[in-house]
Amino acid sequence: MSNGTQRGNVWSLGKFVPAAITTCGLALMLGCPDQGQTYRELDKKDDVTNTAPADHHHDHGAGPHGGHIIELGKYHGEVTVSPERIITLFILGGDAKTAVPLAKATASLHAHLGMEEKEIPLTASPQEGETDGKTSRFIAVAEIVPESIKDIEDLKGEVILIEGEEKSVGPITHDHDHEHEHEHKEAAPAKM
Repeated sequence: MSNGTQRGNVWSLGKFVPAAITTCGLALMLGCPDQGQTYRELDKKDDVTNTAPADHHHDHGAGPHGGHIIELGKYHGEVTVSPERIITLFILGGDAKTAVPLAKATASLHAHLGMEEKEIPLTASPQEGETDGKTSRFIAVAEIVPESIKDIEDLKGEVILIEGEEKSVGPITHDHDHEHEHEHKEAAPAKM
């Protein structure tokens, strides 16, 4: 009897294994039912390594007016703060040196003043030779500049340039790897 039982189990197992393999094979070949999805070939735009924008941030050094250079969309901006606390924004080309007069443009400075923030409008102020309502220079007079802003190092925030329908925002950051004309006091030597 034990031989018959073993043969019965072997015979059942012998039918089950091929049936299971066939079922799995059919499921793999047929896949999931189509739910309105279409097949398409992948191309370069599907390559996730190409999705990050190029890192354009690099050190420009001081601008042609001795100011701080910022990225402003397709332009560069140079921000200066005079000893009289007048903030000036110069619009420059890709070389960060050549003035680029703009028509129908507005500019402002979103200043970060510790825990407070203030919007400072920059007024169009054409440079000599700029005509036809175009300007590459925008200024904020001292009367509207917060007292806490005494030089470029006190200025933190973003410059906002709007030209037609295009808005560019350029953060003002301070890399302290450059030389400053600040006086640094030397620490007194430790007494022993």
